[in-house]
Amino acid sequence: MKSRPLFRHQPFGEARPYPRNRVLLHWISAVVIIWATFSGFGVALLPEHDAVRAWVENLNPQLTTVFIPFFLWRLWLYLKAGPEEAQSTRQKIARLAHLALYLLIFGVLLTGVLMMSHPVTLFSLLPLPQLVYSVDALAELHTVHHILCAALGVAVAGHVLAVLQHQLAGHSVLYRMK
Repeated sequence: MKSRPLFRHQPFGEARPYPRNRVLLHWISAVVIIWATFSGFGVALLPEHDAVRAWVENLNPQLTTVFIPFFLWRLWLYLKAGPEEAQSTRQKIARLAHLALYLLIFGVLLTGVLMMSHPVTLFSLLPLPQLVYSVDALAELHTVHHILCAALGVAVAGHVLAVLQHQLAGHSVLYRMK
């Protein structure tokens, strides 16, 4: 039985590599989303007035707010690229999975901005106003935000597992992200 190298560069299908700006935006997105997901859910396990929890709950909304223009740029490039020619069923499923990731990220970012219960000064430079004042609406936004964050965490885990599955099967998809 012949063994296969774990990270050989055999492309899956005939997909072309991504342009540099899409690769950079992908990795920026990965770092911000993974940090915000793990730290956000992680600090929920700490007592409400814990100093680390307060620090993360202060940093994450600011970090993700700064991330919004990068995400919108990435979304625009994704939509502008359109589907690749001769899509197989697997490629269509991958495109739908990526679209779901984009929609979840958009929902998390939107609800995150809307659920601010007080004005925030972004990194002590830019004032951001509170947009929603209804206590009931804010509570609903918090609930929706947490559901979307959990769904995004599951989708990101699925994404990482799919990449690993392709790598282990000898069909690299990471070559597109170099």
